[in-house]
Amino acid sequence: MSGQNPELKRWLSEKLFNAAPVHIAVIDRDFNLVHANHSFETTFGAWRNRKCYEVYKDRDSVCSRCFAAPTFDDGIPRVGHETGVNDDGRVTHYLKHTIPVRLSSGEVSYLVEISTDVTAMERLKQENELFFDRVPCDMAILDRNMRIVRANQQIIEKFGHTEGRRCFEVLANHDRRCDDCPAHRTLADGNIHTGHSKLIDASGNPVYLQVTTMPVSFEEDEPTHVLEMAVDITRPTLLQEELKIAHLFLETTVATSMDAVVTMNEKRDITIMNPAAKRLFRLADGEILEGHKVAAMLPDGFFDEILKRDKHVYLPDTFLKLPDMEPIPVRLVGAKLIHEGRLLGVGMFIQDQRRLKQLESEKLEAERLAAVGQTVAGLAHGVKNLITGLEGGMYMMSTGLKKDNRKRIERGWSMLDRNIARVSKFVKDFLSFAKGRSITAAPCDPASVAKEVVDLYAAKAHNEKIELRLNVKDEIFEANLDYEGMHECLTNLVGNAIDACLMSECNHQLIVTVEVEDGPDVLLFRVSDNGCGMDYEVKQKVFTTFFTTKGLGGTGLGLLMTRKIVQEHGGTIELDSEPGVGTTFTIRLPRARLPKVAQESDPPCAGLET
Repeated sequence: MSGQNPELKRWLSEKLFNAAPVHIAVIDRDFNLVHANHSFETTFGAWRNRKCYEVYKDRDSVCSRCFAAPTFDDGIPRVGHETGVNDDGRVTHYLKHTIPVRLSSGEVSYLVEISTDVTAMERLKQENELFFDRVPCDMAILDRNMRIVRANQQIIEKFGHTEGRRCFEVLANHDRRCDDCPAHRTLADGNIHTGHSKLIDASGNPVYLQVTTMPVSFEEDEPTHVLEMAVDITRPTLLQEELKIAHLFLETTVATSMDAVVTMNEKRDITIMNPAAKRLFRLADGEILEGHKVAAMLPDGFFDEILKRDKHVYLPDTFLKLPDMEPIPVRLVGAKLIHEGRLLGVGMFIQDQRRLKQLESEKLEAERLAAVGQTVAGLAHGVKNLITGLEGGMYMMSTGLKKDNRKRIERGWSMLDRNIARVSKFVKDFLSFAKGRSITAAPCDPASVAKEVVDLYAAKAHNEKIELRLNVKDEIFEANLDYEGMHECLTNLVGNAIDACLMSECNHQLIVTVEVEDGPDVLLFRVSDNGCGMDYEVKQKVFTTFFTTKGLGGTGLGLLMTRKIVQEHGGTIELDSEPGVGTTFTIRLPRARLPKVAQESDPPCAGLET
């Protein structure tokens, strides 16, 4: 020191204390601040005649982790991190060096505390810690041996304890480094790399990650550690797989559908046409059909109707008009394709009905022939009864002639006359039932058919004191019917209903009701009475044999004829009856199965005027 400049020595002893850019304070054994530099006072404020814990911590008692007390006792310097409050009341972080001052007696009477403000550094550290642990992705730091030096909370929650273990062992459950590892590439060239990984979490479930790696520390221009950030894309990946499966399923369903599937965009360009559609439109391999041509083959206005409606358009029974071909009967469904309010186009399902129509026709004919076969089985019984009646008449005639008994002859003749008339009616009815004539359909008002039948029986019902009602429910639209055939059906049913009322032993008002109703896509005729009703045995026979409850007054063919005509109209007839309560016959005619209108040369439909 002897060689030092005296002025420098004076500056160091007098000025350095206040010029030092750190906080310097001196405290005695009672924790009183006895000296402090300018930097200390600037940060912590007035210090004279105050305790250190008052100035540093704004406390009124000694700190629980006081570094000064043990340093006074053992004279060993100490270093530690402290948190205090500055003159503005803000939390301050500082690194404090506590240095004992020994006087000539050897006793530590004072301590010099040198504090460096690390508030900004501590805040940055906390922010980095918070970012590392709370960032919504997996983050880990790897060394050159691919060991995990540090992992954030996301990784710990998914994979458990990982630090100190090789990443491929704990994350991928492999015994060697993963192929095309982005971390390995970053360690090799020091650049940022990305990649995808499929890992297994602690529960054994697959985890899909998009990984980005970057160097974080270097040694001799080579990276020693890598930061690996991974975004969990498990959900999007699984959804993508599900979407692929759904698309494959839909594509397969459309391709293998027996119905034609056609979609067009808003410009009416065809976007999808499955094999069934190509067969229906008779397209050769590789041939492309323009959308406007398809629209022209559809029923008039069908495409525009789809665009008008919010719901689908359904035509259960229509035709496809292909060039140089008879119209093809089809069932047609169309709907708009809309995404987020934007019209993408239209989709259509077209079901070829040719085979179905053929089968329906064959079924109706088979049902008619089956009914004929069932009735023929009862023919022997009917013929036997007729023969018995004829034999009785012949016997009376023969014995009357032999005995010259005029009354006996007349009686035998009467028997023959009645039974010959029965034979004639029986044969005519059966031939009419069995010959399978083609019905002639034309647009008719179904209500007018029912009204004419009610008018026909009005006088008889009045004479027998039976109330005959006609009930037409709401609006009834025209239907393609064989007027005379449907008239015969209702005539049979109303006649039977009146007969059932006459056979009833009840004392209440006898009522026969004829109803006409337009249900959902079906036309209904209903004839009900509150007459004698039928038991189970009778109900089983009414449609199958020459069965009659009218004795010699009936042939048993009325209901068979009714069912035949209903079947020819594509419909069904149902029976509901209970002894002593009454009977209801319901004719159901699906409008989609009604016969087509006869040619213009055919006679017009009768009975439209009322």
